[in-house]
Amino acid sequence: MFEEFHYRLPWRTRSAHPGHHASVHSGGEHEFRGHAPLMSRPLAQHIDIHASLLDPFGQFMVRTFKQQGRATVQIVADLSASMGFHRKMQTLARFTELTAFSAFRTGDHFAFAGAGDDWLPELALMPRWYKGGVSEFAEQLSQFQPESATCRGLLAADRHCPRERSLVFLVSDFHLPEAFICQMLDELLHHDVIPVVLWHDQEYQSLPEWGLLRLHDAETGQDKTLWLRPGLKRKIEAHFERRKQALRHIFSRYPRQPLFLNENFTADQLTRYFYEQ
Repeated sequence: MFEEFHYRLPWRTRSAHPGHHASVHSGGEHEFRGHAPLMSRPLAQHIDIHASLLDPFGQFMVRTFKQQGRATVQIVADLSASMGFHRKMQTLARFTELTAFSAFRTGDHFAFAGAGDDWLPELALMPRWYKGGVSEFAEQLSQFQPESATCRGLLAADRHCPRERSLVFLVSDFHLPEAFICQMLDELLHHDVIPVVLWHDQEYQSLPEWGLLRLHDAETGQDKTLWLRPGLKRKIEAHFERRKQALRHIFSRYPRQPLFLNENFTADQLTRYFYEQ
């Protein structure tokens, strides 16, 4: 049985299809909107006797409601070489499968798009209900070996998202220049974007106190060997902590705070993110 997380949107969807979220459209019996004359809304079951008696023109008045609507949940993923470190692609695959199942359970469409130097059409899912989940796609994603030196394709992210406002998870390790990160987010300002920062403990927290560490820069192809010692380990950990604070500062200019995930993330962690915002 798949795990699922629960999310909520702080905005009204424009979809005319019934769903789980607050909508701009009228209909249903979910959220009271106000009153209207029976002649303009011929729904006798919604006649409000009290409002009708108070109407100065003696009209029958009916209660009107806002209906609930459907949304699209999309993952936009950095598929550059740095995402090939350790098991980041497997973590991305698990996050994708979990998100797709959660969207289906909520009644929403799900979509996926990823890019390195350019967009990768072979790793894309169009917006729709994925009733059976996306297990096969997640397996394909977990086996993918990213080789692109950059993720410049993400600068065209908005072209690969639905036209209507959507919930977008922008997934990356964000080992990127600040200006580039801001360009990506500016491209997606029309949407509700949640930056998902994938860092693994093996990058900085699970390093040994002593020993030789061989580092491979996936984006430049260069190798480097370090002699690890307690002082150097603390410097590496401090660097990642400073980077975390720098990313929080960058994302503070935008509506959503970042979501930091490692390989051991849980569905409850994602649910808490939405309900503690």
